[in-house]
Amino acid sequence: MPREWGRDPFYTFMPRERNEGYGDVNAIMTRIQYTNPKKTFKSHLAVGYFDLPDVKNVAVNKYGIPSYLQTNADIRYEFQGLLKGFDAQLLYVHKFNLGETYGNKIYIFNKTNMSNINFVLNFNF
Repeated sequence: MPREWGRDPFYTFMPRERNEGYGDVNAIMTRIQYTNPKKTFKSHLAVGYFDLPDVKNVAVNKYGIPSYLQTNADIRYEFQGLLKGFDAQLLYVHKFNLGETYGNKIYIFNKTNMSNINFVLNFNF
């Protein structure tokens, strides 16, 4: 189940961040949010540091993901009038590699040193 379908009560949760199923993980995250007075526009900036075990230690790092720093920029607009109930979201995520990869790109490709941009149109009822 994708976590976006619900909310985890964890303090280090960031959209497009996955560290469940690992052992010996240390994580810290901070986030700042701005909401305009009319509550139609919101922006979030978040930064998280995820210190994962060595990529070769499969007992506690089964996917071989190195430690990383993740940044998220999230902008949301809530429509009014005829489109009330819809909101648009633009999410930009970048993961910076911070861990040892032993010169093997398999530990980097689609895991760190990557960006992800999503445009999402939600309908809330």
